[in-house]
Amino acid sequence: MEKFDPNSAYRFMETIVKEIGNRESATDSELKAAQRIKNWFEEFGLSNVKFDEFTVKTSRILKEEAMLSDGNRISCKAVGNSLSTPPEGVEGEVALLESVSREELRKVKGKIAAVNLRLNKEKFEKIVKAEPLALIFPSRTPLAPTTYRSVMAEWTEKENIPIVSISHDDLLSVIKGRKRLRIITEVERFTAKSRNVIGEVRGEMEDEEILVGAHYDTVRNVLGAHDNAAGVAIVLELARVFAKEKPARTIKFAAFGCEELGLRGSFHFAENEENIKNLKFYLNLDVHGILVGTQAATVFGPEELKALVQLTAKELGVAVDISTEVSRSGGSDHMSLAFYGVPAVMLSRVGGAAYLMHTDLEDLRWCGPEAFAPVGKLCQTMVTRLANAGEFPFEKEIPSKTAEALEKRCREAGIEKKKKMEKRETV
Repeated sequence: MEKFDPNSAYRFMETIVKEIGNRESATDSELKAAQRIKNWFEEFGLSNVKFDEFTVKTSRILKEEAMLSDGNRISCKAVGNSLSTPPEGVEGEVALLESVSREELRKVKGKIAAVNLRLNKEKFEKIVKAEPLALIFPSRTPLAPTTYRSVMAEWTEKENIPIVSISHDDLLSVIKGRKRLRIITEVERFTAKSRNVIGEVRGEMEDEEILVGAHYDTVRNVLGAHDNAAGVAIVLELARVFAKEKPARTIKFAAFGCEELGLRGSFHFAENEENIKNLKFYLNLDVHGILVGTQAATVFGPEELKALVQLTAKELGVAVDISTEVSRSGGSDHMSLAFYGVPAVMLSRVGGAAYLMHTDLEDLRWCGPEAFAPVGKLCQTMVTRLANAGEFPFEKEIPSKTAEALEKRCREAGIEKKKKMEKRETV
């Protein structure tokens, strides 16, 4: 069997970043990327290559300004799905909000609240009901650039408010200075189409499948090198290699759309019973290619699956930090599949330039082919063994503790499990 080629994976990444560039969710640039991935799948010789379309609620930013009381501007990014300000904007004192306690919320009424906490739907609604003029989402650490962000469409169905993202350093200068800011935003909300790209290598068994996937979209304006052109590049290289094989089990490959809007593509896939009824395992690739960093794995499934990752990594000499905690897991497409009962593993590269994702600095300068070698070797070995095992080595189940944590996290995000999963047509 041909080995995973890290140089080939890096070339896929380069092509996506240099020839397509930004792939903002549910835009023409995302469609361009989907078509290129579909073409690659077909060139490799995958079977049943297709688009699976779905609709999403999204937004486009038409105006974003932030001005100090002396008239000087600071860089800001309007937050997707947020409310537009009046044409003249909103102006007020900036107050830090560190919790959603009654005492803290009373401090922000009639002010611009700088929100320094992790949000969910319930917390967001509490903050909006406290009647601040607008919200600020600062970047998480000093010296970090401004982050492009959006809020879940579900959060804004009842309550909404103008929101901008600014850098930690700019927020610090505001609260150390005159503490006043004027914000002007114009955000157009609409419904748009996106699509997943699916292909497969047919196996001899008709009732057992495995899936390898990554999201291909980005937040607006950024090149999305390590998040997630690199993850797609790993999927493409694995698809290229396995397309020449005849596995016992069918290996499906997926590039998911609109992950950055709340895992929309993978939820659309997982909600369709036809897609998951024979699916035994999902391998998710998100944030890769970074030269200075460490390898991490999040495992949602039986103990045997965790053992498989541990033993395979040790055998290959690949250092991996393994977690089974939902609270530690970054939001990515492995959560959607596990939410619907499919054991899943997310492999990712953490540390270093990973902290620059969703900013203007997320480009190829931090990446190189060497970063693809260990993860590629690990993926190829795991997929080969699972695809050809005489008996599948673990049950299709999610531990109750993990399932409960996933239910809680999705509920906090405003996502509910579909009660009836329907078969959908694809093109």
